Amino acid sequence: MAISVTIGTERDVEYLASLWMLLVEHHRRLVGDRWPVRPAEQAWDLRQAQYRRWLSDRTGLLFVARDGDLASPVGYAFCLLSGPGPTFDFGETRAEVDSLVVADTARGAGIGTLLLDACRAELRRRGIRYWSIGVIDANERAVALYERLGFRPYVRSLMGTTD
Repeated sequence: MAISVTIGTERDVEYLASLWMLLVEHHRRLVGDRWPVRPAEQAWDLRQAQYRRWLSDRTGLLFVARDGDLASPVGYAFCLLSGPGPTFDFGETRAEVDSLVVADTARGAGIGTLLLDACRAELRRRGIRYWSIGVIDANERAVALYERLGFRPYVRSLMGTTD
C-alpha cells in the first residue's frame, strides 16, 4: 500500500459515503441494543450535509487517505475548529476530531495514525495547540490508538434516557 494523505475539499465528500456507513455499522456493533443507531443511509444524508457546511464555512478540515491514485479513499479524518471557551484557556481556536474512519480492509496498516498525524501537523501549522477526540467507550482499539498518540481523558460524557 502506497498511502497518501491530503487535505480534502467539498468535492471529496461524495467519496466518503461508503466509509461513513461502515463507521455507522461499526458503532452499531459496538453499542448493540443499548443505544439507538440510525440506518446508515439516513446517517450519511445528515452527515454529508454537515461536512459540506463545515467545509464551506471553514470550521472543518478534511483529511483523506488514498492508496495510490484511486479515487475512493481508504480512510478519512474530519476535524472541527471552534473558538475559545469560557473556562479552559485552550487558545483562540481548538480542534476536535469529529470523525476518523478507516476501511475494514485497511485497518491495522497505520492509516488512522497517518490521518491523525496529518491533522496534528496542519493544526500546528495554524497555531492550534489543543485538540480532542471522542470515542465510544467500548471501542478499545480506538482508545489505545488515541492514547498512544497522546490523547488523555478530559471530559467524561454519560448518556441516559428520560424514561
